[in-house]
Amino acid sequence: MVHTKYKFTPQDIAAYLLKADLPRFREDEIIADLFQEHGDDIVYDYRNDLLKLRRHVYEKMILLEMNVEEYEETQLIMREFQIEKTESQPDYFGAYFKYIKLKLLYSGNGYHRIKLRTLLKDFGYKRRGTALMESISRTMQALHLQAYLKQYEPCDLAEISIDQMVIIRLK
Repeated sequence: MVHTKYKFTPQDIAAYLLKADLPRFREDEIIADLFQEHGDDIVYDYRNDLLKLRRHVYEKMILLEMNVEEYEETQLIMREFQIEKTESQPDYFGAYFKYIKLKLLYSGNGYHRIKLRTLLKDFGYKRRGTALMESISRTMQALHLQAYLKQYEPCDLAEISIDQMVIIRLK
């Protein structure tokens, strides 16, 4: 069984939709398609209720678009009404690769090209360690993503040159 941290949350979907800057009807289509076609990839709480998923995605989009003052005011209101924040420790690898998977599914582009050095830099690393590469590999496997070199040749990120271009595709 795949760990739930590798499932799409409303936060992940909202982040993708904001970056994609799509019209509202296309956002609704993507949410509905994700619900119908990739329901097993969504966090369990949202698998049976499309309206709940859609509502929470749009709520997260509103929160992500807020400036600092608006966000602080919202936090104050939540404290006054004693609404607890349910977010736990952020999973940067999961969020990064979930965004790439959503992009591959819905942007019309079947691949994502990136240099290994840039990938490491996105996580704040200059060098790769075994623990780092295992975490990246585990996350990519759980999300059914595969790294390739040119000529559609599968590769292991731990074994290639740091300056090589990597192409990430869905398995």
